Amino acid sequence: MKRLIICCDGTWNTPESNYVTNVAHMARAIKPLSSKGIQQVVFYDWGVGTDGKLDSLTGGGLGEGIDKNIKDAYRFLVHNYAPGDELWFFGFSRGAYTARSCIGLLRNAWLLHKSKAQLINKAYHIYRTKWHADAENARLFREPNGQAVTIKFLGVWDTVGALGIPLDIFRSANDDRYQFHDTAISSTVENAYHALAIDEKRKPFAPTIWLTKKERERTEQSWFAGVHSDIGGGYREAGLSHIALEWMVEKANMSGLELDEDYLLNIYHQNNEAQLHNSYKGAMRALGAFRRPIVATNSDETLHISAEQRYFSDDKYRPKNLRDYLAKDEQIRLPL
Repeated sequence: MKRLIICCDGTWNTPESNYVTNVAHMARAIKPLSSKGIQQVVFYDWGVGTDGKLDSLTGGGLGEGIDKNIKDAYRFLVHNYAPGDELWFFGFSRGAYTARSCIGLLRNAWLLHKSKAQLINKAYHIYRTKWHADAENARLFREPNGQAVTIKFLGVWDTVGALGIPLDIFRSANDDRYQFHDTAISSTVENAYHALAIDEKRKPFAPTIWLTKKERERTEQSWFAGVHSDIGGGYREAGLSHIALEWMVEKANMSGLELDEDYLLNIYHQNNEAQLHNSYKGAMRALGAFRRPIVATNSDETLHISAEQRYFSDDKYRPKNLRDYLAKDEQIRLPL
């Protein structure tokens, strides 16, 4: 048995950046061999829009490259999986979309046998045509060509909705093709964790929150103080993003992943009072603001303790969505 770990980074994010994301930190921290002798093999897929100036526009702005990234991750699994292996997924922003879409592909088309790798494009077509996993066409394709697999762990930071494409004129052309087929967490996923940004206001970056069809003990979507990259990383000031990184590291450790503690201790700069960045500026303001509703009832959503602590210790931190949520608790006395 080995662990195959897919790490999908966000738009315009590369591992060679001076200030890397939580996905890159996670990929670097994973030990190649666990203390029990289990191989932990990492596939890191850098974000769309990172292959040059043209790709930066078409990939980062229009959604080009998403299909390739999903198939690249799937292809790695086809060529490296052996029965009994554990599958792990991490992602940020559109990389979170990539990770979750790859899991959807595995659910609908199964994981192709290595000898059937030439059918990867066909498997992807079946997924993109939005046939239900139980549809006859999907079943007739996968049963002779693939194998059903379970997902040990899904860990994502702030999955963007409809790809986070910045201009509405391009969003309309891409939304339907790239919408999630099913926002419910598949029963094939054993552990699922999602870190979400309370303070992100950009409309194109509305989060894709998953739905849970029934109560599950090992799923959680937790809200943190900060905007999109304050949660997933990429800023020079990483005090907030490292809080969300530490949270995910703890969840992964509890599920069995072995990480390099020395590396993490060296890079950790958690600071609940760190700078909260402003992503709602420039051209984004022309699209209007979107205040994210947080911690829906009858869901697996939670408020991370660090966000509550910041609210009560910093009189300048008063996001309306957080205040509205806290006001529902009659036992909490809110500061004016």
